[in-house]
Formats: sequence, C-alpha cells, structure tokens
Amino acid sequence: MPGFYLNDIHRVTTKTYSPSNQDVLNARLKTVGVVQHLFQLENGGEKGMDWRIFDVGGHRDQRQTWAPFFDDVNAIIFLAPISAFDQVLVEDKKVNRIEDSLLLFRSICANKLLGKVNIVLFLNKIDILERKLKAGVKVSRYVRSYGERPNELQPVASYFLSKFMAVHQESTPNPLRELYTHLTKVTDTEATAALISDGEFLIF
Repeated sequence: MPGFYLNDIHRVTTKTYSPSNQDVLNARLKTVGVVQHLFQLENGGEKGMDWRIFDVGGHRDQRQTWAPFFDDVNAIIFLAPISAFDQVLVEDKKVNRIEDSLLLFRSICANKLLGKVNIVLFLNKIDILERKLKAGVKVSRYVRSYGERPNELQPVASYFLSKFMAVHQESTPNPLRELYTHLTKVTDTEATAALISDGEFLIF
C-alpha cells in the first residue's frame, strides 16, 4: 500500500514497535528465483491438507528458472496486478505491465505440457485500482484499446478480466480446461483465506 508506513511513521519509529500482521502483509519483498513454501491449512480446527507452493520471480530474466518446477503441479495460481495499467516494466520502460502480464499468461496457457493443469487467475490489487480511478487516473491514457468506456471500477475490472479470459480461450491446448478467476486484495487475509479454502477442490 503506497504511503502505508509513512502514514504510520510515529508508530513504526517507537522503541517498542513490533510489526503487526498487517505491517508484514504491506511490506514488499521481491521474489528472486524460486522460493518454496510448505504449510498446512486447518479445516475446522482439524489437521488439513498439506500445501507446497513455489513462488517464482516475475522479472523476465528469472522466468527461465520456472520450468523444472512446472513438471508435476496440481495448479498454477497466476497473480496479475490489475492496478498496474499505468506502470511499465523496470527492465523495459516501453512495455506496459498489464500487457506483459497478458503475454506471460498467454505463454503459460499455450504450454502443451500444462494442458491438464488447472489455472487460477487472481487479478490482484483491486483496492489500489479503485483508489487510482477515484483519483482521476484515466485508463484510456495508458491502454488505448479501453477507448471511451467508463473510468469506473466495475467496467475497468470487467474489461481486464475479459482480456485475460480471451487469452486463455484463444491459446489453451485443452478446450475443456476451465479458467477460475477472482478479483482480489490479497492483503485482506480473511477474504483470501476463505477464497483458498473454497477453492481447494479446484486444485486437489
């Protein structure tokens, strides 16, 4: 969240400061290479299912490290920052981040080795998108194809969602594979936990 720590500067600079869960969620840590996470989800207080997640770096120069980890997976969870329509890649200032996400998504959807792997799309940072739109940032200025559509949350979110869905439909080698889509704010832990719990059947 932009400005999160600056807005709380007096709290986070006290001698007794200890990071809260929300502080940790709002801290950005760049993923370099491939990071493995092992955890277990509880199910009504009982022992739940074990999860093994591989978090892969999104920078272009890191993408070649992904292949060995896609060999035997149950699902791919693809996070795309829906709020990044007005941003460019760090490594290539000419490339819009949303356009890059669409290109990467196409390459994953089109991969024949992944034809039977479930794909779950999280269009993330919906809260930041809403703040940008309310501040008057025009989507059509950065995404020409958006045209004269309303510069409001629902039409913008629906437009980008339709772009990703079209990419999947056009490029998938398995026409029977469904694409599961969600508009998310992953720093909202309760909503995200409910989403993951409800979506377990899509993956296992």
